[in-house]
Formats: sequence, structure tokens, C-alpha cells
Amino acid sequence: MKIRNARNRQFYDYWQSLEKAEGTVVPKRSAFRPEDIPSLLPNIIIYELVSRENIKVRLQGTAINERFGHDMTGGNYLDYVEDDRKNVASDAFWLMAKQPCGVVAVLEHALSSGRNITVESIGFPLHNDILPLDGSTPNPIIIYQSNEIEDLDPMGYQGDERLKLILVVERNIIDIGKGAPVFVD
Repeated sequence: MKIRNARNRQFYDYWQSLEKAEGTVVPKRSAFRPEDIPSLLPNIIIYELVSRENIKVRLQGTAINERFGHDMTGGNYLDYVEDDRKNVASDAFWLMAKQPCGVVAVLEHALSSGRNITVESIGFPLHNDILPLDGSTPNPIIIYQSNEIEDLDPMGYQGDERLKLILVVERNIIDIGKGAPVFVD
């Protein structure tokens, strides 16, 4: 597995070190301690999988806020995805929760300023062992680290061809011990 950004590698190593939920390959949400990785917090995004139609942004780091020009915390991630890509985007998140696996992706972000940047994002599931106050089953949690990398210009896109906020250039599934499921983007 190729991880280009050093902070993403640090995040991967930290995630690997977390206490796993009994009988699983997935770390406990309660084992995730933000104070252990202060340098990574500006580039962290935590998602709660509420439903196929609602992937709630639970926390978005300050560097992500600056990149997007606003804080999406509390919002539905799918509101920022093109209509024809919503199902695929939802499927990618749910895959990580259902057949535990990680994802490393290279993305092109077209910013409202007209600037385009390339980011590498790496994400993993957390076993949500924190029960809601109403006693219901907790929703799955996915945590990502996202950092800018050098513009790879992998397909020679021109500025006027980037009509979407996020273009997936490359997505690789990371086997965390339960196999690497096939995902078609």
C-alpha cells in the first residue's frame, strides 16, 4: 500500500496502535484519543453513518475548514456530492463499516477560489462502543486524515474540466484483516 503523505502514514500507524474491539480487527471509538495526535487534528474528519442517505460530519479539522472555506460539522457529507455520485459515495463509506477495511484515495479538489489542489485521504472504521443516551445501537464511525500532496496531474485535467468539488483520481482498498472487498467507483 502506497501512502504518499507523512502525516497520513503517521495517522495509519496511530490507528493500527489503537485497542481493538473484542473479536474484531477494528479499534474501539473509545480508544481514539485526539490528545495523542495533536499535530494530525487539523486534517481529521470524523463521519457518523446515520443512514444510506445521511453521512453526518461529526468533526472537521481546521485545515479542512480552510480548504473548503467553511465548516461542514453537523452537516450531511452527501449534500456536497453531485447527485449522480451520491450512491457511490455512500457505498464507499458503508463498505468500510460492513466489511471492515480502509481506503486511501487521491482526490482533486476544485475550490471556489478557482484553485485546484490534490489531496491524499486515508480512512478507517472505528467500532462505535459509545452508546447513545437513548440506549439504541450506535451508528458506525469512519475517521479520515486528509492532506495536500503535490499536484500529480494524473489525467491532464484542465481547469474548466473540473466541474465537481471532488474528483476521485485513485482509490485503493486497504485490507485490515478481513480481506479487501472489491469496490467499483
